Amino acid sequence: MTRPVTKALEIVIYDRTYRVACEEGQHLLLQEAALELDRRMREARSHAEVGPERAAVMVALNAVYEMMEQKAASSWDVGEVKHRIRAVEDQLDRCFFEQVNLF
Repeated sequence: MTRPVTKALEIVIYDRTYRVACEEGQHLLLQEAALELDRRMREARSHAEVGPERAAVMVALNAVYEMMEQKAASSWDVGEVKHRIRAVEDQLDRCFFEQVNLF
């Protein structure tokens, strides 16, 4: 199995340059993420007198919270999905039975 090609990418977050490994073809998304992180850190620092480390923790915590909120909002009730699948299967069985009786 071949490994994805990785390249080094320099990103700047809150006036500090970081060199990170990035899979080929993913650098634009990673740069966009770095820009968003930089924006959020600057916003956090503008609302409160905190150091860069605390701002980074606040931003990370908010980002994870947002991700978990989205995951919870998009999660399906497995029982409801199973119920709907069974209802569709029952309907298909009835249709198939009716078709068989036609011939």
